[in-house]
Amino acid sequence: MPSPDPPAPAIRPFQPPITALLIYPATLIVGSLFSVLSPTAQGTRDDGSSTLHPHVEPLAPSIASDLNLSFPPPRPVNYFARKDNIFNLYFVKVGWLWTTAALAFILLSQPAYTLAASHRARRTGQAVLRYALATTVWYLTTQWFFGPPIIDRSFVLTGGKCERAVPLAENEPAAADVKTLLTAAACKHAGGAWRGGHDVSGHVFLLVLATSLVVFELVGGSQGWGKGGVNVNVNGNGEAEKEVSEEVDVVRVWSGRFAWAVAGLGWWMLLMTGIWFHTWFEKLTGLLIALGTVYTIYILPRRVLPWRNVVGLPGV
Repeated sequence: MPSPDPPAPAIRPFQPPITALLIYPATLIVGSLFSVLSPTAQGTRDDGSSTLHPHVEPLAPSIASDLNLSFPPPRPVNYFARKDNIFNLYFVKVGWLWTTAALAFILLSQPAYTLAASHRARRTGQAVLRYALATTVWYLTTQWFFGPPIIDRSFVLTGGKCERAVPLAENEPAAADVKTLLTAAACKHAGGAWRGGHDVSGHVFLLVLATSLVVFELVGGSQGWGKGGVNVNVNGNGEAEKEVSEEVDVVRVWSGRFAWAVAGLGWWMLLMTGIWFHTWFEKLTGLLIALGTVYTIYILPRRVLPWRNVVGLPGV
């Protein structure tokens, strides 16, 4: 009498290795080297010390970093060196909005969050918690930290201050003492220039954090799909179920493509930031803050079980 087939082994979702994060310092190194070696980049690059950037919208990744252009600003010879390029204005400036949209599509379409009813609520809840933690760090770093955000506070603590960009006309009363302004937005509003301190790269911080979040969630959440729209879904008992749904598969595929597009464009804009903006150290500090956040949310739970029980892992 033939023995019954053994139960199918549980499929453990693949998690990107920690070495995958090396793509970020590698990208910034390549960009920074190009900015030094390229005559074109040397002529138009923003060194972060003599530049006064245009006003930033509330969802901007870095307020201080966008208020550092010289007066009058030189005309960039490369499209991506311009602060008003379409990708900077409508992607990076509202980068967290794109990140939120990508995550929403992942949660609504990928099998780890749409199948296996016994785990769906827990996985989705933990994914939302991971997103909330990343959002909190983003908000405190770039938007508000009991007043000025962390980036602005660090700028002031390292000697930065608001200076008047345009000299006052003779006998014209000053509307405010710009030196007392503690945020880049207030400085800009008063007609001043944010100068002198260490300007942590908010663009680097945002782009590294956002692309990491999207990729980790997408890779973990999309595991278990075979070819031709066949899904292998592992339930709580480790039993594999196969089902075909062309309509659902189309939504899953296009949602995944959208998320990859957001991550890919984020990587490209990170490279452009590495070439055209900020000093090496300013980019490094933005990178370290972002990688520290990513490590805490996505890597540490692999090693610390109590923390994993709280935030979970994508697709697990």
